[in-house]
Parts: sequence; structure tokens; C-alpha cells
Amino acid sequence: MKAPARLRPPLLLVCLHLALVAGCSSPPKPLPRAHRPAAAEYDLAPKQLIETVKQVVTSPPLSLPIEQEHKGTIITGYQEFPGDWHIARRWQERTRYRISVIPDFDEPTRHSRLEVTEESQVRATEGQEWHDDPDVQRPDRAASLLQQIDRRAKGGAAAPAPSGG
Repeated sequence: MKAPARLRPPLLLVCLHLALVAGCSSPPKPLPRAHRPAAAEYDLAPKQLIETVKQVVTSPPLSLPIEQEHKGTIITGYQEFPGDWHIARRWQERTRYRISVIPDFDEPTRHSRLEVTEESQVRATEGQEWHDDPDVQRPDRAASLLQQIDRRAKGGAAAPAPSGG
């Protein structure tokens, strides 16, 4: 059975309106691109490399506490930094590190990969709550920590090959 003619124009207007609204809407804003971890490979057993990491992280000049350690992954305590200049003041930042030692697939007892990523938080002034800000990413801090670990590991490693960024 054919629909009455008077119902067709409103249906056409609704479809036209939906097409215009869908066509005019802007796409969702993409999330900030996640940075790759700072990484290097070593001719060290994973357990030996994790011990080297612990020595570097807990000794001066860093002296960071280890908050968690589980199956080759360490999460450090926070290290404070002066942050960016915002609204007439320098904000405060703090960064902690996730350090993962990954055994090599072909030689899991003699070769390892080390990955360091940072997790940074900000606040405007002392006494305020720390919060995550997706725009604050500090891969240079992870790379700096990797360099410190690399210097210590070179005593027992044959030519580590840094990679990532």
C-alpha cells in the first residue's frame, strides 16, 4: 500500500536535516599521540638487568623509591620538577617511571630489552591536588633515565643498542 502524499515531504525534510547535521559535525578531537618508550637492548640476563636498574634508581642522584615490582616491571616513586609557565606562575610537575625488562624471545637467559616510560602529573601550587594532564608528556625524562641505566649496564653488557624515542 502506498503512503499518503502528505507524509512524504516531512520525511524528506527529516532525512535532509539528518544528512546536513551529520555532514556538518566536526570529527572528534584525537587523543594525544602516545610516545614510544625509551628502549635499549642488552646482552644481559633479565634478572641481572633488573638488579642494575634497581641500583641506578635507588642510588644518588635519583634516590627514588620503588613503589611496585612485579615480574620484570618496576614503578618508581615520583621525582619533582619545575613545570611549564602558565598564568603568571610556574606550575609544578612530578614524574614517575615504569621500567620494564623484557627477556629476548630467542635467548631469554642471556639477552634483554629495557623499556622506560614516564608518567607525569601537574599542579598549579603547593597544597593543590596533583592531576594527570594528557598534554604533559616528558619522554626526555625517560630517555635521561635510560642513559643513566645504560652507563651502569655497560660494565656488564656488550654494546647496548638504544632505540625508540
